[in-house]
Amino acid sequence: MKLKAYYTKGTKRFKKILGRYVPHNTHYRPGDVCRINLEQLTANNPREIRVHPIYPALTTELLISENLYDACSEYWKPKRKVQTDYMVVEVPNGRIYTDNESSVAVVSQYNRLVENVSLSLSGGKVSEPNLNNIFEQRYFNAPVKYNGTVFSLLTGGAGLNNIGHWFLDVLPRLHLLRESGLYDKVDWFYVPSTRYDFQRETLELLGIPQDKIIEGGKFPHIAADCIIASTAPRGNHTLVPKWLCDYLQEAFLPYAEEETDTIVPETPYLYISRSDSKIRNVLNEQELLEALKPYGFKSIVSSELSIKEKIRLFSRAKVVLGATGAGLISMFFCKPGTKMIEIFNEGFVIEPFYDIATKIDLDYDYIICQGNKRVRNADQGQREHLVVEIEKVVEILERMHSNVGKEYKIA
Repeated sequence: MKLKAYYTKGTKRFKKILGRYVPHNTHYRPGDVCRINLEQLTANNPREIRVHPIYPALTTELLISENLYDACSEYWKPKRKVQTDYMVVEVPNGRIYTDNESSVAVVSQYNRLVENVSLSLSGGKVSEPNLNNIFEQRYFNAPVKYNGTVFSLLTGGAGLNNIGHWFLDVLPRLHLLRESGLYDKVDWFYVPSTRYDFQRETLELLGIPQDKIIEGGKFPHIAADCIIASTAPRGNHTLVPKWLCDYLQEAFLPYAEEETDTIVPETPYLYISRSDSKIRNVLNEQELLEALKPYGFKSIVSSELSIKEKIRLFSRAKVVLGATGAGLISMFFCKPGTKMIEIFNEGFVIEPFYDIATKIDLDYDYIICQGNKRVRNADQGQREHLVVEIEKVVEILERMHSNVGKEYKIA
């Protein structure tokens, strides 16, 4: 299995490099950028684009303590406040090209890349539209043509295989689509992948049938009678807008009360293990679990649970504890007031989960553990294992026990 994964990754990298040097169907490379006029919508050519503003000039803030902000890794320092023009754009006779890794290009029938709804990442940061990776591409296969209207949920980066990015960067596009009033017009939904259970399960829960799905991994270049695409849910930054949090909770929390035969551990105290991952492992996890036993914690591996199991489990949780990582994205299923304790390696302190926690009213706390080497960038930081300073965990639990009282009384 490991050899197959290496082969697939190597082949993909080879094709990407080759695509920049071997010319083929170069007329599919856009010749320009289609700029959007939000101040005067009628100035946009309706034969090229039809623009539907959703949340114009929306301000999103990072509401965390100065201590935590100062601790955030310098190579990934978030902004305290960002502004984003959220919109949905119809592109008649348009097409989409993606490398399903770092670039999504929505192209009009006039062969111009449409800004705002196209996306390209370089070093994890969003590039300007004119720097989209598609402009470096020389090799193109002809697009697969779909009759009808296609809505794009594609996203650059880890939306392809990471559940955290799937919830933050893919699914919330459906909210923007509904707000545009165009949902019922859509014949096809273009998603990064349906390889993983969480992808298929969430799409099913949101009412998207399998026979209406196109996978970007299998069909990286498509054309349609009409392409609909949205601004990225987090815009050009990493801060999580409040509407995104509200949408995910409204969409999934009703399943918490659904009658089901699903069996989940009967405990409100959850430790989220990363034992299913090869990166950012807790090296002293067994010692940590022994320390957590008297407090009634149950260790779970998030990837082993279905979406409905996660919803039921986290919606009943009183305390959630774990090292930073995608397994914590199920915090969206927690009820307000749930205690969340996030554990960081000092070389990899990033903001998404504590940003979300403040916006869904969780009782957030954190622990920063010493690392054994200097971390210079996010690529290195996300791979660093950590040794949890267990006394810090116990200190928080004891403080919670003594200060909060019966509501959070530890078993």
